[in-house]
Amino acid sequence: MYVRIVKLSFMNDFSKEAASNLLVQIGKTKGFAEGMLLRMSVDVSDTQRYSMTVWPNKKLEEKTWKLFGEEILKKLRDTGARVEVSKGEINEINISKDLDLSSFLIE
Repeated sequence: MYVRIVKLSFMNDFSKEAASNLLVQIGKTKGFAEGMLLRMSVDVSDTQRYSMTVWPNKKLEEKTWKLFGEEILKKLRDTGARVEVSKGEINEINISKDLDLSSFLIE
């Protein structure tokens, strides 16, 4: 599996929320349709968010990056947001047997 981690730093909390809402919709409509396995976001401050997407492999991640990811992040940069992207193979995943993800499933 392959992961893309995006660190987004916005000018203010309003622009962060607006962009975050857009990214959620794009993930639901385009990301999962193109094979994305998981999307997770973490707000680390009022103006900063990390977004992580998991893909079956590097080839599929690169395809979606070219289809829509790169363009969307360019538009975010144009608004003044700072965008940092990291990518790589997943080395290890540990999941507790007690973790219930059913409330997060996209149908």
